[in-house]
Amino acid sequence: MKAVIKESRSDHIIQHAKEVFFTKGYSMTAISDVCKLAGCSRTTLYSYFESKENLYLAVVKKTLSRFLNHFAALELEGKTGMERVLTLAEGYLAYAKAAPQYYQVMLDFYGILRSINETAVQIEAHVKIKECIYFEHVNELAQLPFKLLTEEIQKGQADRTINSNTNSVEHMMNIWAYLKGISDVSPIVVNLDINTEKNSDLTTLALGIIRKMLEI
Repeated sequence: MKAVIKESRSDHIIQHAKEVFFTKGYSMTAISDVCKLAGCSRTTLYSYFESKENLYLAVVKKTLSRFLNHFAALELEGKTGMERVLTLAEGYLAYAKAAPQYYQVMLDFYGILRSINETAVQIEAHVKIKECIYFEHVNELAQLPFKLLTEEIQKGQADRTINSNTNSVEHMMNIWAYLKGISDVSPIVVNLDINTEKNSDLTTLALGIIRKMLEI
C-alpha cells in the first residue's frame, strides 16, 4: 500500500511538473513553481526526486515514452521498407501536431544532449543533468527513435525500395532534420494565403519529398 501511495504522489508531482516545464522550459523553471502547482513542500518534492534535474529527467522519460508508444501503435506489418518509413514520418508529423507541448519538451532535451556532447564550455545546468543517476537510462531512451528509423530504412534498402547508395544513418539524419523543419514551419504556413495543389496538404507534400529523398 505504501508503495502505491508513493507512486501516486510521485506521478502527481510529475504531472504538475510537466505543466511548468511545458510553459517555462527547463532553464526557467524553479522548484518553487512546481511545489506551488502541485501543492507540496520542497521537502516532499525532494524526498521523491532529490533535485530539479532528477525531476526534469522524470518528465522527459514520460515524454519520450509517450512518443515511442505513439510509434508502437502505427501499423507497419506487411509494408515495404519505404512504406514503413513513410508511415513513421507521417506518425512523427501527426504527433508533433497533436501533442505540441510534449513534442517541444522532447526537442528541448535533444538540444540539451547536443550541448552536453558538443559544447566546449559546458553549461553548468546541463552538467548537473548529465551527472544524475537517471541520465544514462533517459539518454538511451532518447536514442530509440533514431535507431528505429534507421532500422526501417535498412529494411527498405534490403527490399530495394530505398536507395542503398546513401548510408542508412545519413538517410535517417536527413529525414529527421526535414521532419523537424516541417513541424516547425507548418503552424505558420497553414495561416498564410498560399495556393497549393487541389486536395493537397502539408503532410502529403512532405511525404512525397521524403519518398524522393529515399529514392535518390
